[in-house]
Amino acid sequence: MRKLIIYIASGILLGATSCKKYLDIKPKGAFIPEKTSDYRLLLDETSAQQKSNGFFNTYSMDLMLDDDMSINQFSLTYYKAAALNAYKFSENIYTESESDVDWEAMYNQVYTCNLVTSQVLNSTGGTTAEKRQLFAEASVHRAYAYFILVNLYAKQFSSSAGTDPGVPIRKGLDFEEKLPRASVAEVYDYILSELLSTVQDLPAKPAIGLTNRPVKASAFALLSKVYLFRNDAQNALRYADSSLNNYSTLVNFNNLPPNPSFPTVLNYPQNFQNSEMLLEKSGAMISPIVYASNALLSLYDQANDLRFPAFFFDDKQFGLSFGYFSNEWSGKSPAKGLSVPEAYLLRAEANARLGHTDAALSDLNTLRANRYKTGASYQLSAGSATEVLNLVKAERRREMAFRGSRWFDIRRYNTFDNAGITVTHILPDGTYQIAPNSNRTALAIGRKYIAMNPEITQNPR
Repeated sequence: MRKLIIYIASGILLGATSCKKYLDIKPKGAFIPEKTSDYRLLLDETSAQQKSNGFFNTYSMDLMLDDDMSINQFSLTYYKAAALNAYKFSENIYTESESDVDWEAMYNQVYTCNLVTSQVLNSTGGTTAEKRQLFAEASVHRAYAYFILVNLYAKQFSSSAGTDPGVPIRKGLDFEEKLPRASVAEVYDYILSELLSTVQDLPAKPAIGLTNRPVKASAFALLSKVYLFRNDAQNALRYADSSLNNYSTLVNFNNLPPNPSFPTVLNYPQNFQNSEMLLEKSGAMISPIVYASNALLSLYDQANDLRFPAFFFDDKQFGLSFGYFSNEWSGKSPAKGLSVPEAYLLRAEANARLGHTDAALSDLNTLRANRYKTGASYQLSAGSATEVLNLVKAERRREMAFRGSRWFDIRRYNTFDNAGITVTHILPDGTYQIAPNSNRTALAIGRKYIAMNPEITQNPR
């Protein structure tokens, strides 16, 4: 039987022998959603457990592709073969039998969302508003999953998006469904449709402890990001405005407490307790120690920019001398979802691309006012729109370090701006590079999935 991945839903392992009528049977002890509250449980499950596949875990392999991280002799031993294959821009990342964690995490979430949207409106015990909100939340999660999938496994959106292969769009629960790759343009159109048709049914802003739930502010931020990745600055500006009009709280880093064990490190708010987060997501732990590249570290005013002690950790405190590693990845779950700072950066970039330089600089300086030491000089100024756009890009790289943006940004800068960014990775066994717009900027699709679904074509290598 065809199946894109192995799904875990409703407490049942849906393997190759699963029947597409499985929901008609209620096995003893199984969780079969019927009440509106059951679907709330499904969407609130943040980790892969009995009731769902979890909506917290998302993608990680982008980390191994960008120029914000580096590997040294000490950290090399912490990476598995697949991660190192990605770091080397290899033809294939996984063996013929290995699973792709990112691919499966996203499509598992798609399946659960399909389950919710196909059934929740007919569930029992809830109000119409509650059901429509759950339908909308599932639609946002699904849109986010497809946005990640199309940016990992397909080419950057461009003038050829109508013919470039994207990723399969699975809309139902039928395991006999054929799964050819939709075009990049079709995937983006589907994402926009998901968001635009449901955003009105979401609450306005996130609540601490519940930032796993989509809200208007996060849906609008995702819309802004999707349009920016389509090089549509006007709509990106429109929806970044909408996001920030619903919620615009920033954390002043001057108020962050020091780490009790390492006083030079600032404790940045973690999972579900960060008032800047609009939609909480995280990546799988590729390595417990991820070092920052010198190129990234050089972008910070290390004396005054409080992001430096919040985001990075000097390994000298452990008796090492290799440099600084990411505080976000040090035994924690790195934040990769949508946030208020990114909404400001999306609006700043849209304004810069439209030539609205004063508005772009205003957003950059609003963000920086909450990141620099009190009394330190933080304000940016520039003349031309090109200069302002470059300031936005640098600020985005500083603010979004290790948060799942840099690799995707490199791809679109090379496509839209002819940035000519070549990523170079150095390991003891050699130097590896990926040229701008190389075929390998789209990851290879796992060979096990193509074997299960021959209609899925492989990316050219």
